[in-house]
Amino acid sequence: MDSGLDVEWARRRDRVELTVAGEIDMATAPRLRDAIAAARTGTGIRSVRVDLSLVDFLDSSGLAVLAEAHSACAEDGQRMEVVCANQAVRRPLRITGLDRVLTVVEPAPVGVGGSTSAARGGAARCG
Repeated sequence: MDSGLDVEWARRRDRVELTVAGEIDMATAPRLRDAIAAARTGTGIRSVRVDLSLVDFLDSSGLAVLAEAHSACAEDGQRMEVVCANQAVRRPLRITGLDRVLTVVEPAPVGVGGSTSAARGGAARCG
């Protein structure tokens, strides 16, 4: 069964990095919600980075998951960043105003930190 969404995550010290690829819609949003919840559970997690660079569709269900995850992270004292690299993600974030609520960053240039999902340094607004 092809769900249209792939989510991988890895812990790096006190940070969890999720890499998401495919489409985030009503059918796949629960999978993203579950992956974020599972990834951020654990002792010492202080930062959650959700890399949406490979996402080619994001609807209101996905936006709701991101907003809920942001709130859950804040309640637990965790910082959450969303990496966006394309209009499929930027546009819905901008239209809904979530780009002003979430910490939205550009992907790191290739070669910085080894990959786009391991970006380091300052955050730049995306959009």
